[in-house]
Amino acid sequence: MTEIKKSNIKKILILRLSSLGDVLLTTPLLRILSKNFPDSEIDYVVADSYSEVMALNPYISNLIIYDKKKSIFNPLNNPELLKNKYDILIDLQYNLRSRIISFNKSKVYKHYSKQRLHKLSLIYFKKPLIKDFSVPLNYINSINLKGIDDDGLGLEFWLLKDRNAKEYLPFSKKIVIKNRPEITIAPGAKHYTKRWTKEGFVELINKLKDFYDCKINLVGSRAEVEISTLIEKNVGFPINNYCGKLSITETAELIDNSDLVVSNDSGIMHIAAARRVPQVVFYGSTVPEFGFSPFRSNFEIVQKNLDCRPCSHIGREKCPKNHFNCMNLIKADYVISKINKIFNL
Repeated sequence: MTEIKKSNIKKILILRLSSLGDVLLTTPLLRILSKNFPDSEIDYVVADSYSEVMALNPYISNLIIYDKKKSIFNPLNNPELLKNKYDILIDLQYNLRSRIISFNKSKVYKHYSKQRLHKLSLIYFKKPLIKDFSVPLNYINSINLKGIDDDGLGLEFWLLKDRNAKEYLPFSKKIVIKNRPEITIAPGAKHYTKRWTKEGFVELINKLKDFYDCKINLVGSRAEVEISTLIEKNVGFPINNYCGKLSITETAELIDNSDLVVSNDSGIMHIAAARRVPQVVFYGSTVPEFGFSPFRSNFEIVQKNLDCRPCSHIGREKCPKNHFNCMNLIKADYVISKINKIFNL
Protein backbone atom coordinates (compact mmCIF):
# COMPACT_ATOMS: atom_id res chain seq x y z
CA MET A 1 0.00 0.00 0.00
CA THR A 2 1.32 3.45 -0.93
CA GLU A 3 1.91 5.65 2.10
CA ILE A 4 1.82 9.42 2.25
CA LYS A 5 2.88 11.92 4.89
CA LYS A 6 0.20 14.13 6.44
CA SER A 7 2.26 17.21 5.64
CA ASN A 8 2.08 16.43 1.92
CA ILE A 9 -1.73 16.24 1.74
CA LYS A 10 -3.05 19.48 0.27
CA LYS A 11 -5.82 18.26 -2.04
CA ILE A 12 -8.30 15.52 -1.06
CA LEU A 13 -11.11 13.98 -3.09
CA ILE A 14 -13.93 11.94 -1.55
CA LEU A 15 -16.29 9.85 -3.69
CA ARG A 16 -19.71 8.70 -2.48
CA LEU A 17 -22.28 8.86 -5.24
CA SER A 18 -25.36 7.43 -3.52
CA SER A 19 -27.63 6.85 -1.75
CA LEU A 20 -29.20 9.18 0.82
CA GLY A 21 -28.21 7.28 3.96
CA ASP A 22 -24.79 6.26 2.67
CA VAL A 23 -23.90 9.85 1.81
CA LEU A 24 -24.87 11.02 5.30
CA LEU A 25 -22.80 8.22 6.82
CA THR A 26 -19.65 9.70 5.25
CA THR A 27 -19.99 13.01 7.11
CA PRO A 28 -17.97 11.97 10.20
CA LEU A 29 -14.97 11.15 7.99
CA LEU A 30 -15.38 14.46 6.13
CA ARG A 31 -15.39 16.39 9.41
CA ILE A 32 -12.36 14.50 10.75
CA LEU A 33 -10.38 15.14 7.56
CA SER A 34 -11.21 18.85 7.69
CA LYS A 35 -10.06 19.12 11.31
CA ASN A 36 -6.84 17.22 10.64
CA PHE A 37 -6.04 19.05 7.39
CA PRO A 38 -7.39 22.59 7.98
CA ASP A 39 -5.32 24.08 5.16
CA SER A 40 -6.21 21.41 2.60
CA GLU A 41 -8.81 21.53 -0.14
CA ILE A 42 -11.46 18.81 0.16
CA ASP A 43 -13.62 18.06 -2.87
CA TYR A 44 -16.60 15.69 -2.77
CA VAL A 45 -18.30 13.83 -5.64
CA VAL A 46 -21.98 12.95 -5.18
CA ALA A 47 -24.89 12.03 -7.45
CA ASP A 48 -27.21 14.87 -8.38
CA SER A 49 -30.17 13.25 -6.54
CA TYR A 50 -28.38 13.60 -3.18
CA SER A 51 -26.29 16.73 -3.67
CA GLU A 52 -28.44 18.87 -1.38
CA VAL A 53 -27.41 16.66 1.56
CA MET A 54 -23.90 18.10 1.18
CA ALA A 55 -24.74 21.51 -0.30
CA LEU A 56 -24.19 23.47 2.93
CA ASN A 57 -21.50 21.30 4.49
CA PRO A 58 -18.73 23.75 5.47
CA TYR A 59 -15.97 21.14 5.20
CA ILE A 60 -16.33 20.78 1.42
CA SER A 61 -14.29 23.06 -0.84
CA ASN A 62 -15.93 21.95 -4.11
CA LEU A 63 -19.06 19.84 -4.43
CA ILE A 64 -18.81 17.92 -7.70
CA ILE A 65 -22.14 16.70 -9.09
CA TYR A 66 -22.34 13.30 -10.71
CA ASP A 67 -24.99 12.88 -13.42
CA LYS A 68 -26.20 9.29 -13.86
CA LYS A 69 -27.82 10.18 -17.16
CA LYS A 70 -24.43 10.71 -18.78
CA SER A 71 -22.17 7.99 -20.07
CA ILE A 72 -20.26 6.06 -17.43
CA PHE A 73 -17.08 7.33 -19.09
CA ASN A 74 -18.17 10.97 -18.81
CA PRO A 75 -20.19 11.05 -15.60
CA LEU A 76 -19.58 14.56 -14.28
CA ASN A 77 -21.38 17.83 -14.82
CA ASN A 78 -18.11 19.63 -14.23
CA PRO A 79 -15.22 17.37 -15.35
CA GLU A 80 -12.78 20.30 -15.28
CA LEU A 81 -12.53 19.92 -11.50
CA LEU A 82 -11.13 16.44 -11.90
CA LYS A 83 -8.28 17.50 -14.18
CA ASN A 84 -6.30 18.32 -11.06
CA LYS A 85 -4.22 15.66 -9.42
CA TYR A 86 -5.26 14.96 -5.84
CA ASP A 87 -2.80 13.99 -3.14
CA ILE A 88 -5.25 11.41 -1.87
CA LEU A 89 -8.54 10.05 -3.21
CA ILE A 90 -10.92 8.17 -0.89
CA ASP A 91 -13.44 6.01 -2.74
CA LEU A 92 -16.40 5.32 -0.43
CA GLN A 93 -18.56 3.96 -3.26
CA TYR A 94 -16.07 1.46 -4.64
CA ASN A 95 -17.89 0.24 -7.74
CA LEU A 96 -17.20 0.42 -11.46
CA ARG A 97 -18.39 4.01 -11.82
CA SER A 98 -16.35 5.32 -8.93
CA ARG A 99 -13.24 3.46 -10.09
CA ILE A 100 -13.59 5.01 -13.56
CA ILE A 101 -13.87 8.47 -11.98
CA SER A 102 -10.88 7.70 -9.77
CA PHE A 103 -8.62 6.42 -12.51
CA ASN A 104 -5.33 8.35 -12.57
CA LYS A 105 -6.76 11.22 -10.50
CA SER A 106 -4.56 10.94 -7.41
CA LYS A 107 -1.16 10.02 -6.06
CA VAL A 108 -2.75 7.78 -3.44
CA TYR A 109 -6.00 5.86 -3.89
CA LYS A 110 -7.83 4.47 -0.87
CA HIS A 111 -11.19 2.73 -0.64
CA TYR A 112 -13.30 1.28 2.11
CA SER A 113 -13.85 -2.43 2.67
CA LYS A 114 -17.38 -3.63 1.87
CA GLN A 115 -16.95 -6.37 4.49
CA ARG A 116 -18.68 -8.93 2.30
CA LEU A 117 -17.76 -11.87 4.56
CA HIS A 118 -19.40 -10.12 7.51
CA LYS A 119 -22.59 -9.61 5.49
CA LEU A 120 -22.60 -13.18 4.15
CA SER A 121 -22.06 -14.61 7.62
CA LEU A 122 -25.06 -12.68 8.91
CA ILE A 123 -27.28 -13.75 6.03
CA TYR A 124 -26.35 -17.44 5.86
CA PHE A 125 -25.17 -18.25 9.40
CA LYS A 126 -26.94 -15.47 11.36
CA LYS A 127 -23.67 -14.58 13.06
CA PRO A 128 -21.67 -11.33 12.75
CA LEU A 129 -17.95 -11.61 12.12
CA ILE A 130 -17.28 -8.06 13.36
CA LYS A 131 -18.53 -7.01 16.78
CA ASP A 132 -20.39 -3.68 16.89
CA PHE A 133 -19.80 -3.10 13.18
CA SER A 134 -20.56 0.46 12.05
CA VAL A 135 -20.51 1.77 8.48
CA PRO A 136 -19.43 5.32 9.46
CA LEU A 137 -16.51 3.88 11.44
CA ASN A 138 -15.69 1.63 8.51
CA TYR A 139 -15.48 4.75 6.31
CA ILE A 140 -13.22 6.45 8.86
CA ASN A 141 -10.92 3.44 9.00
CA SER A 142 -10.57 3.49 5.22
CA ILE A 143 -8.20 6.47 5.41
CA ASN A 144 -5.65 4.39 7.34
CA LEU A 145 -3.36 7.30 8.21
CA LYS A 146 -1.54 7.64 11.52
CA GLY A 147 -3.08 10.21 13.83
CA ILE A 148 -6.44 10.26 12.00
CA ASP A 149 -8.86 8.87 14.55
CA ASP A 150 -12.56 8.82 15.31
CA ASP A 151 -13.65 12.02 17.09
CA GLY A 152 -16.61 10.39 18.85
CA LEU A 153 -19.20 12.66 17.18
CA GLY A 154 -22.16 11.84 14.94
CA LEU A 155 -23.57 12.48 11.47
CA GLU A 156 -24.15 15.96 10.04
CA PHE A 157 -26.80 17.40 7.72
CA TRP A 158 -26.23 21.16 7.70
CA LEU A 159 -29.24 23.45 7.27
CA LEU A 160 -29.24 27.20 6.60
CA LYS A 161 -29.80 27.99 10.27
CA ASP A 162 -26.59 26.11 11.17
CA ARG A 163 -24.22 28.11 9.00
CA ASN A 164 -23.46 30.80 11.59
CA ALA A 165 -22.84 28.26 14.34
CA LYS A 166 -19.23 27.68 15.40
CA GLU A 167 -19.96 23.97 15.74
CA TYR A 168 -22.66 21.57 14.61
CA LEU A 169 -25.57 20.47 16.79
CA PRO A 170 -24.86 19.18 20.30
CA PHE A 171 -24.50 15.43 20.68
CA SER A 172 -28.16 14.99 21.63
CA LYS A 173 -31.19 17.18 22.06
CA LYS A 174 -32.97 17.39 25.38
CA ILE A 175 -36.35 15.69 25.12
CA VAL A 176 -39.19 17.95 26.22
CA ILE A 177 -42.69 16.52 25.93
CA LYS A 178 -44.97 19.25 24.69
CA ASN A 179 -48.69 19.42 25.43
CA ARG A 180 -49.15 18.26 21.85
CA PRO A 181 -45.94 16.59 20.63
CA GLU A 182 -45.10 16.43 16.94
CA ILE A 183 -44.24 12.98 15.62
CA THR A 184 -42.93 12.44 12.09
CA ILE A 185 -43.45 9.02 10.51
CA ALA A 186 -41.62 7.68 7.45
CA PRO A 187 -43.58 4.60 6.28
CA GLY A 188 -41.45 3.86 3.22
CA ALA A 189 -38.20 2.16 2.25
CA LYS A 190 -36.77 1.24 -1.12
CA HIS A 191 -37.40 -2.50 -0.68
CA TYR A 192 -40.66 -4.12 0.42
CA THR A 193 -39.19 -6.31 3.16
CA LYS A 194 -37.81 -3.24 4.96
CA ARG A 195 -41.28 -1.67 5.33
CA TRP A 196 -43.58 -2.18 8.29
CA THR A 197 -47.17 -2.86 7.21
CA LYS A 198 -49.61 -0.06 6.38
CA GLU A 199 -52.12 -1.67 8.77
CA GLY A 200 -49.53 -1.43 11.52
CA PHE A 201 -48.91 2.24 10.83
CA VAL A 202 -52.66 2.98 10.84
CA GLU A 203 -53.12 1.29 14.22
CA LEU A 204 -50.03 2.98 15.62
CA ILE A 205 -51.14 6.45 14.52
CA ASN A 206 -54.58 5.99 16.07
CA LYS A 207 -53.01 4.83 19.34
CA LEU A 208 -50.56 7.76 19.29
CA LYS A 209 -53.52 10.11 19.07
CA ASP A 210 -55.10 8.45 22.11
CA PHE A 211 -51.87 8.43 24.12
CA TYR A 212 -50.39 11.83 23.27
CA ASP A 213 -52.98 13.85 21.32
CA CYS A 214 -50.05 14.43 19.00
CA LYS A 215 -49.57 16.08 15.65
CA ILE A 216 -48.62 13.51 12.99
CA ASN A 217 -46.55 14.12 9.85
CA LEU A 218 -45.95 11.58 7.10
CA VAL A 219 -42.76 12.03 5.06
CA GLY A 220 -41.18 10.24 2.13
CA SER A 221 -40.48 10.48 -1.58
CA ARG A 222 -42.91 10.20 -4.47
CA ALA A 223 -42.54 6.43 -4.15
CA GLU A 224 -44.37 6.62 -0.81
CA VAL A 225 -47.38 8.58 -2.08
CA GLU A 226 -49.54 5.46 -2.51
CA ILE A 227 -48.87 3.95 0.92
CA SER A 228 -49.11 7.32 2.67
CA THR A 229 -52.46 8.05 1.00
CA LEU A 230 -53.83 4.69 2.19
CA ILE A 231 -52.62 5.41 5.72
CA GLU A 232 -54.08 8.92 5.68
CA LYS A 233 -57.49 7.62 4.54
CA ASN A 234 -57.67 4.95 7.22
CA VAL A 235 -56.65 6.85 10.36
CA GLY A 236 -59.38 8.39 12.47
CA PHE A 237 -58.21 12.02 12.47
CA PRO A 238 -56.48 14.54 10.17
CA ILE A 239 -52.73 14.14 9.66
CA ASN A 240 -50.19 16.01 7.55
CA ASN A 241 -49.18 13.95 4.52
CA TYR A 242 -46.01 15.43 3.00
CA CYS A 243 -44.95 12.37 0.98
CA GLY A 244 -43.75 13.40 -2.47
CA LYS A 245 -44.13 17.10 -1.62
CA LEU A 246 -40.86 18.00 0.11
CA SER A 247 -37.24 18.14 -0.96
CA ILE A 248 -34.65 16.28 1.09
CA THR A 249 -33.70 19.53 2.82
CA GLU A 250 -37.34 20.42 3.55
CA THR A 251 -37.80 16.94 5.00
CA ALA A 252 -34.77 17.49 7.23
CA GLU A 253 -36.21 20.82 8.41
CA LEU A 254 -39.52 19.17 9.28
CA ILE A 255 -37.74 16.39 11.15
CA ASP A 256 -35.63 18.97 12.97
CA ASN A 257 -38.79 20.49 14.43
CA SER A 258 -40.22 17.12 15.47
CA ASP A 259 -40.13 15.54 18.91
CA LEU A 260 -39.80 12.01 17.56
CA VAL A 261 -39.30 10.16 14.27
CA VAL A 262 -40.72 6.69 13.56
CA SER A 263 -39.16 5.08 10.50
CA ASN A 264 -38.06 1.93 8.76
CA ASP A 265 -34.39 1.14 8.11
CA SER A 266 -34.07 3.87 5.46
CA GLY A 267 -32.45 7.17 4.55
CA ILE A 268 -34.95 9.10 6.71
CA MET A 269 -33.53 7.25 9.72
CA HIS A 270 -30.09 8.74 9.01
CA ILE A 271 -31.52 12.25 8.54
CA ALA A 272 -33.09 12.01 12.00
CA ALA A 273 -29.78 10.80 13.44
CA ALA A 274 -27.94 13.68 11.76
CA ARG A 275 -30.41 16.20 13.20
CA ARG A 276 -30.20 14.55 16.67
CA VAL A 277 -33.94 13.79 16.79
CA PRO A 278 -34.85 10.69 18.86
CA GLN A 279 -36.42 7.88 16.89
CA VAL A 280 -37.94 4.42 16.85
CA VAL A 281 -36.74 2.24 13.95
CA PHE A 282 -38.21 -0.93 12.41
CA TYR A 283 -35.95 -3.72 11.17
CA GLY A 284 -37.51 -6.48 9.07
CA SER A 285 -35.35 -8.44 6.63
CA THR A 286 -32.27 -6.48 7.72
CA VAL A 287 -30.61 -6.20 11.13
CA PRO A 288 -28.63 -3.42 12.87
CA GLU A 289 -25.51 -5.62 12.79
CA PHE A 290 -25.06 -4.71 9.11
CA GLY A 291 -23.81 -1.37 10.45
CA PHE A 292 -26.71 0.89 9.49
CA SER A 293 -28.30 1.65 12.85
CA PRO A 294 -28.81 5.34 13.77
CA PHE A 295 -25.28 6.56 14.43
CA ARG A 296 -24.64 8.05 17.87
CA SER A 297 -28.17 9.25 18.47
CA ASN A 298 -31.09 8.48 20.77
CA PHE A 299 -33.08 5.58 19.34
CA GLU A 300 -35.00 2.40 20.09
CA ILE A 301 -35.09 -0.63 17.80
CA VAL A 302 -38.24 -2.59 16.93
CA GLN A 303 -37.59 -6.06 15.55
CA LYS A 304 -38.58 -9.72 15.90
CA ASN A 305 -35.97 -12.38 16.61
CA LEU A 306 -36.61 -15.02 13.95
CA ASP A 307 -34.44 -17.82 12.61
CA CYS A 308 -34.86 -16.49 9.06
CA ARG A 309 -33.52 -13.01 9.86
CA PRO A 310 -31.63 -11.44 8.22
CA CYS A 311 -32.39 -12.67 4.72
CA SER A 312 -30.74 -9.71 2.96
CA HIS A 313 -28.47 -6.77 3.74
CA ILE A 314 -30.38 -4.36 1.47
CA GLY A 315 -33.93 -5.76 1.49
CA ARG A 316 -36.04 -7.81 -0.91
CA GLU A 317 -39.12 -7.28 -3.05
CA LYS A 318 -40.92 -10.17 -1.31
CA CYS A 319 -40.48 -12.43 1.68
CA PRO A 320 -38.58 -15.58 0.60
CA LYS A 321 -40.57 -17.58 3.18
CA ASN A 322 -43.92 -16.10 2.04
CA HIS A 323 -44.99 -15.23 5.61
CA PHE A 324 -43.25 -11.87 6.20
CA ASN A 325 -43.34 -12.51 9.94
CA CYS A 326 -40.43 -10.14 10.54
CA MET A 327 -42.88 -7.27 10.01
CA ASN A 328 -46.32 -8.90 10.34
CA LEU A 329 -45.62 -9.96 13.94
CA ILE A 330 -44.75 -6.43 15.08
CA LYS A 331 -47.74 -4.92 16.89
CA ALA A 332 -48.56 -1.30 17.58
CA ASP A 333 -48.64 -1.73 21.37
CA TYR A 334 -45.03 -2.91 21.32
CA VAL A 335 -44.04 0.15 19.27
CA ILE A 336 -45.85 2.37 21.77
CA SER A 337 -43.80 0.82 24.57
CA LYS A 338 -40.62 1.80 22.71
CA ILE A 339 -41.90 5.34 22.22
CA ASN A 340 -42.72 5.56 25.92
CA LYS A 341 -39.16 4.51 26.65
CA ILE A 342 -37.81 7.33 24.47
CA PHE A 343 -40.11 9.78 26.26
CA ASN A 344 -39.14 8.32 29.66
CA LEU A 345 -42.75 7.44 30.46
